[in-house]
Amino acid sequence: MQLWNLPNISIAPEVVFGGWITNTLLCTWISIIVLMLLFYFGIRRRDLIPSGWQNFIEWMVESLLGLVESVSGKEKGRKFFPIVAPFFFFIFVANLLDVIPGVDTLGWYDPKPGDRPPLWGFFIIDHTSSNHIIPWIRPATTDLNLTLAMALVSVVITQIYGFISLGAGVHLNKYINVKALRRGGLGIVEFIVGLLEIISELSRLISFSFRLFGNIFAGSILLAVFAFLLPALANIIFIPFEIFIAGIQAFVFAFLTLLFLELGTTSHAHHDEGHANLEGADKFETIAGPVATH
Repeated sequence: MQLWNLPNISIAPEVVFGGWITNTLLCTWISIIVLMLLFYFGIRRRDLIPSGWQNFIEWMVESLLGLVESVSGKEKGRKFFPIVAPFFFFIFVANLLDVIPGVDTLGWYDPKPGDRPPLWGFFIIDHTSSNHIIPWIRPATTDLNLTLAMALVSVVITQIYGFISLGAGVHLNKYINVKALRRGGLGIVEFIVGLLEIISELSRLISFSFRLFGNIFAGSILLAVFAFLLPALANIIFIPFEIFIAGIQAFVFAFLTLLFLELGTTSHAHHDEGHANLEGADKFETIAGPVATH
């Protein structure tokens, strides 16, 4: 006896309202609204002795600020925090929406030839048509457009901070070291290394965007499939696991952004230290990938 067909899997987001509003865009708006409400109710009273939700919000912000300052120092940490914190909180909330009932499972009915009409026009209740649904809400970070846009913002802001902190000449010299080229010998190697760093900067767009997209998209599929096959098992095992992955992926994106901001504002006066930090960042990326992969 056939139970339910597996849900339809689409990499590209689907348009659900108004001819241009996709399910991932709708989830992006919902994530922003949820964040605004969480922080509004968390800071509106500002008691000297915080309690409840205010205490939790202050603890999260202070913990994240302490982490940023431990990496970049107090002065630069205060400058980097407004960049790192929004990345972390937005990605975390957007990822968490994946475990909310109805996400990826409720939506418009997309009829196929031979399908029975569903009850009430859009709820899928027949097993033969259970895979013909266009979900109203899909996790925002399963849209490669969004993850690529966030990666682009991270890389561009890193370069802007580098120009502001080091000056145009010093910052550009990290990538196009003409003086080293004139020296010849090892200077040529330094010049080539600078060009390789340009490639490294561009490669971050791919690593940042595809890591976040791939992990959350895979988790979303996993939850949707088991929600149809074994709902109880999905609730017990995979939902707690997805909550863990949501936090890990948000932390990885935000922390790597912090590391690259620190490196981007480091001059050649700290050449060796900067490359040591960069190696540490590469190791962190290498380790974080498998740990956070489904």
